[in-house]
Amino acid sequence: MGSFFAVGMLTLLHRENTMKRALLLAVALISCQARADEFDDLLAKWKNRAASAPALAADDADVAAQGDAANANAQQYWTAMDLSASRTALWADLPIGSVSANVTSSFTRLNALATAYVTSSSPYYQNADVLAAVIAGLDWMNANAYTASGTGYDNWWDWQIGAPAALNAAMVNLSAALTAAQLTNYLAAISHYMPDPTLRANLDGTLSTTVETGANRLDKAFVAVVSGILGKSSTRIAAGRDAITQTLAYVTSGDGFYTDGSFVQHTHEPYVGAYGTVLISDIARLYYILNDSSWAVTDANYLAPYNWAMQAFRPFLYDGAMMDNNRGRAIARQYTTDHIAGRGAVAAMAELAQVLPATQAAELKAVLKGYVLRDASFGGSYYTPVAASASGTTQGVSVYDIALLKAIVNDSGITATAEQEQTRYLPATDRALQRRPGYAYAVSLFSSKRMSAFEYGNGENYKGWWTGMGMTYLYNGDQTQYGGNYWATVDMLRLAGTTTDHSGSGEPVAWKFYGNTKNTVGGAELNALYATVGMDYATVNVTGSSLLGKKAWFLFGDRVVAMGAGISSASGADVETIVDNRALNAAGDNALTVNGSAKSTTLGWSEAMSATSWAHLVGSAGGADIAYVFPDQPAVAALREARSGSWSTAYTGGSTDTVSANYLSLALDHGVNPTAGAYTYIVLPNRTAQETADFAAANPITVLERSTTAMAVRDTAQGLTGVVFWADASKTVNAGGQPYLTSDKRAVVTAQLQGTDLQLAVADPTQVNTGSINLELNRAADAVVSNDAAITVTQLSPTIKMTVGVNGSLGASYKARFTLNSTQTLYPSADAFTRDGTYASTNYGTSTLLTVKEDATSYRRKSVLKFDLSSVSGTISSAKLRLTPTSVGTASGIIHNLYQSASSSWTETAVTWSTLPANGTLLSSWTVPAAGTVVEVDLTSAAAGVMSGTKVLALEIESAANYGSAGSVDYASREYTTVGSRPVLVLTAN
Repeated sequence: MGSFFAVGMLTLLHRENTMKRALLLAVALISCQARADEFDDLLAKWKNRAASAPALAADDADVAAQGDAANANAQQYWTAMDLSASRTALWADLPIGSVSANVTSSFTRLNALATAYVTSSSPYYQNADVLAAVIAGLDWMNANAYTASGTGYDNWWDWQIGAPAALNAAMVNLSAALTAAQLTNYLAAISHYMPDPTLRANLDGTLSTTVETGANRLDKAFVAVVSGILGKSSTRIAAGRDAITQTLAYVTSGDGFYTDGSFVQHTHEPYVGAYGTVLISDIARLYYILNDSSWAVTDANYLAPYNWAMQAFRPFLYDGAMMDNNRGRAIARQYTTDHIAGRGAVAAMAELAQVLPATQAAELKAVLKGYVLRDASFGGSYYTPVAASASGTTQGVSVYDIALLKAIVNDSGITATAEQEQTRYLPATDRALQRRPGYAYAVSLFSSKRMSAFEYGNGENYKGWWTGMGMTYLYNGDQTQYGGNYWATVDMLRLAGTTTDHSGSGEPVAWKFYGNTKNTVGGAELNALYATVGMDYATVNVTGSSLLGKKAWFLFGDRVVAMGAGISSASGADVETIVDNRALNAAGDNALTVNGSAKSTTLGWSEAMSATSWAHLVGSAGGADIAYVFPDQPAVAALREARSGSWSTAYTGGSTDTVSANYLSLALDHGVNPTAGAYTYIVLPNRTAQETADFAAANPITVLERSTTAMAVRDTAQGLTGVVFWADASKTVNAGGQPYLTSDKRAVVTAQLQGTDLQLAVADPTQVNTGSINLELNRAADAVVSNDAAITVTQLSPTIKMTVGVNGSLGASYKARFTLNSTQTLYPSADAFTRDGTYASTNYGTSTLLTVKEDATSYRRKSVLKFDLSSVSGTISSAKLRLTPTSVGTASGIIHNLYQSASSSWTETAVTWSTLPANGTLLSSWTVPAAGTVVEVDLTSAAAGVMSGTKVLALEIESAANYGSAGSVDYASREYTTVGSRPVLVLTAN
């Protein structure tokens, strides 16, 4: 399997300051040869690429800083280089013979010295000793390490990409000083190990049948083009150009870019923030070299990279940071943090803008300007060189990229684009994200066929087990949250968002697909603003434990509702859901307030906080406060701790030095061997403590269902409802005591109701349904406003029915929009009769009858019922209660009174005569008609009155007088067998 670089100065280094594209530093300062043919023209064009960028001031401080860093690196390499005749390696720390990365790194150091030789600001400029040593070093490598007839070892990538790219760069730098024989010999070695950019070669140089894809393919294409220019081979250049075509087309499986914005490399890894960056940088370089030449790129998909930048990169870049859930094993690299990786991506896109048409270039530059201006993670300078390895080498942004980015920032005609406001679910990579002003929230999932829980390879990401099993990320004003030593110190078995049994301490297998055994993993995205996401999961194929469960996230704008159910384990381990595990400030004393009380700020503090309604954590920077609301008021385990670790725990070749950081975690404990664990919590970014308390007190979030057959949440404030159906069987989710939505298959649905406008998105979370999903929504519609071709509406009244064809949908969200009938019929959310005297403590909530009677003690009965109006949108213009008596006593003129209850807090299965709420306002009275004759009562005013408060209309029916045993009346309850006789509230809303 291949390795890769994250792009930084040219690209960010791999292992020790490896700069795969270091030839970009061979700028206009080098002396150009006479241009005898088009090959020489292309060589000169590439050498002078930096001169094509906008001019920088001669005393530009950032350019000087890059020069100082490059000079320091070159000095380090020159001082340590072995110049002896008996040497067995060029550098003692890079022995040749078993570790292929040392071959790449040796060529990289040689090229760094070659670059110093041709750079006028370098102390080694035109230094004859350096030139002689570099050429001798190239000859030595060509004779002893990278030959035209040798057999490689270890990692194929070094032989076919890493080493030849660095060797090409050195040849470009020193082309005027190399003999024809030397060029021929070096190029022969490259052709031996990399004969074809489209196919993987074996270590002996013979071709395999493995087709190269994505970044690896374009890396090799670039090697082919540059070696073709140096060797004056039209065939070699054309081979590199023709290899580009396959990468420009969108894919539906395997490696490449997907129409949903995903980028995949290694078949099962989301990698837009690593391989994707390499790929887009390759495209920019290839387009630049080949455009306007005999080998120009004329592919119909030439502009595809612009779409990638806007649809694949932009969602996962926040304030200049590349989200870690799209960087794979690169998170384990100490010197390639999210902001450094993001800086590399921004630089690569700045290069891309140079080869795009003006309109697309202008739009991209506006986005890039926003990233640069907002990214404050580099100590005040976006271009500051940063550490590249423990050996003291540094990396930064190339002079070419500095010129491009500064020109964008300083151009008053370019208005910086703000961060996107969007919510997305990407079914190709099982990633969800929500972006609103001031924050971005991301979720990583894994599946049975598509995405692995994590990738381990080349010793990197050794403890990544849980990073893809529901981990959540919150990016906000704290731009250093996932930087620094986060991945070396955070508890990798207690990552935010995960429901964990703390398994994952074994030896990972390199390049293994760590898949889910469950395939219900998906989401429904509505208008790119809201989404519902579900993941059925088991850890058996990842950590080997017996833990399984179902998890859902409802991404509802400025809030996220997280839910779990069916959590079980038989492994004997304690299971907990990690609400958050947040890195704190240097002192670790970020204030935590719970239910209005301040908690300890001392490191080492822990507490099992009972009956937790809400918690508020002060961030480590402005705009970084986080609020958590717990509707169930569970016990929450809090831990404030200082943690130590080393980067060698993340990468086997990493530093063993001890590093430390402080964390605060909040967790929900499910106990040892749970059988039906469940949870609900709400994350509210950027809220104050008071705003948190207010939200918890008037919580607009209602859990409609939390089970192993369905999970559903309603946000009454926004008219949003999200549902995950977990089984291929008819299932109805109720809301307010009445049917809301029915599905006959596993499905994810997100709906929003505003007035009579209903929009709905549905997706197949399995991606294996070859048929359809049938949905029934318990509302009547006047019209279909619009619907995707996959949705066939079969009925509008009395309920909406639709068939969603999902065969081959690949998890895509399909949308329909309706104008609802302004009249809707609600069933009671609860009803019951009560009886006095010796029966005063007895509950009759499950009865099919609502009995009303005034008689002697122990024979009196009153009935209560209530309606949930949270689904009603708009202003109520009419509300009529309809009751059907099923049995009427023989007394004449029986009159019943209807009151609005003083409280709606009673429940159907608990209310008794003794706990009846007091009567409130008398709403109506009527003479009871004959059995079967409907009683209709106008409750418009009362219904409208509760809409600004609880949105629950609670009622009580009692007899107006004592009619004795002959005055007993039974009304049908909501459990009554005949549906048409049950109580209903018929509403019309404008």
